[in-house]
Amino acid sequence: MTTADAPTTGAPATGDAPWRRLSPRLFWVDLIRAALASVPGYLGLVVLGDDGPVWPLVAASAFGVLQAVSDLVRLLTTRYRVLDDRVELHSGWVARRRRTVARDRIRSADTTAKLLHRPFGLRVVRIGTGEQASSFTLDALDARSATRLQRELLAQKPATAGEPTGDETTGNESTAVAPGDVIARLRPAWVLINAVRVWAVLAVIGPVFAVYWFLRAFGVDLLDTGLRLYTALGLGPVWTIVLGVAVAYPIGVVMQAGAFLTENWRFTLTRDGGTLITRRGLLDTHTAQRDEQRVRGLAFKEPLVWRWLRITETLLITTGLRSAGEAGSATLLPRVRQPEARAVAARVLTDGHRPLEARLHRHPRGALTRRLIRAVTGPVLLTAVLGGFTLSGAIPGRWWLLPLTFLPLTLVLAVAGYRALGHAMAGPYLVLRRGALTRLTVALRRDAVIGWTLRQSLFQRWGGRITIGVSTAAGDRFYHTEDAGTEQAIALIRAATPELAAQFAEPFPAERPARSGAVPAG
Repeated sequence: MTTADAPTTGAPATGDAPWRRLSPRLFWVDLIRAALASVPGYLGLVVLGDDGPVWPLVAASAFGVLQAVSDLVRLLTTRYRVLDDRVELHSGWVARRRRTVARDRIRSADTTAKLLHRPFGLRVVRIGTGEQASSFTLDALDARSATRLQRELLAQKPATAGEPTGDETTGNESTAVAPGDVIARLRPAWVLINAVRVWAVLAVIGPVFAVYWFLRAFGVDLLDTGLRLYTALGLGPVWTIVLGVAVAYPIGVVMQAGAFLTENWRFTLTRDGGTLITRRGLLDTHTAQRDEQRVRGLAFKEPLVWRWLRITETLLITTGLRSAGEAGSATLLPRVRQPEARAVAARVLTDGHRPLEARLHRHPRGALTRRLIRAVTGPVLLTAVLGGFTLSGAIPGRWWLLPLTFLPLTLVLAVAGYRALGHAMAGPYLVLRRGALTRLTVALRRDAVIGWTLRQSLFQRWGGRITIGVSTAAGDRFYHTEDAGTEQAIALIRAATPELAAQFAEPFPAERPARSGAVPAG
């Protein structure tokens, strides 16, 4: 039977649970895909004939139709069931696949409504375990079955009679937010913050190349047109580049704004019971659910330019869910102003603490000296090497001096890297901060720390400094900050994990007192 025929309770299935299948409505979606894929081939064979790129269009149509047919095979061969202790998935026709995932390994069950799926009330459910190899996707279930599966796997309260669970048979997906505490919504200012970037001009390069290769198949050469325009303007290479950037940058900003709105349209972050739920998307809508019992902290991610503008991205540190994995499920908020991010963080952490606003201990001055030496050594050594080539006649002119022009940049990055260093204890949270180009401030619960790694290079040992690393089962599994004072590191370990402190305190003899202070987290 299909999942739509099963009762919509949230109770786990028993050991003899029946197999469930994908929604048969997927058949109509595949028919539409096949019809749309046939359009390029029709244009090539009937409309263009011998006057256009016939075979590339026919090949594109054939590829699209084959994809639709393979999707139908997947519909007929895929089945799954939820047992008390595991989830089983069988799929494949020629190459059969059998997959079993323990339920206690499941960390997320996110849903996505694709553009073609939405008129038929279908959803894609991605079941994540924190590891790419063991995660899998069910494409596609009807809305009722997707909601039921989420409640089963995440142990949520089952739906009561008459409670809406999504569009079950209609085509229009409901945009209403589920009952709960609304923590954050999309604001118009977010669009500008996420669209205006230093590298927004690069967003134009991809579409320009795509248009170039498409028009070239029809005998139109954009490169030749650009060269004729360059000759006609007569501005020279430098001013031509300046003009190109001036024209492309606003176009890139508009494209970035469109991409952000497409991905984050109607963004809402809500708390429903013990679950944090994020809903977003325009063409494809995405719903991510995180169990608050697995939350172990938060992190602020701030690249250098954002740092000066006081803009930050907020990440959720959850057991079994990496920051860069599971389709971005660890991203709690996109780039927003830092005061707003702090306010949202305070509402997400229900224990009343605000660790990301704690005053951090400054690392010793030796950390700055180390970074300044590195910033000078690199360009100087490269200059010396190029100077040797110049004396041998391999490089003409004064090109050997070029690396020295990077000194102002490397020195600025050295200072920024030093100012980013810091650590603190804020109630039940351990706070670590580091990063020159991208500053990462991590607030991790002390009870989530499962181990420490202390590392000293020869020069760090002479300067009384040490690199502190924290092992945890949450987020990226390992967080660290460099060049803390040795006494600072021992004091931090003693305050965070007194039981583990004895294993690290003895090997390090008393060092000369390192300069330390407190600086604002910003």
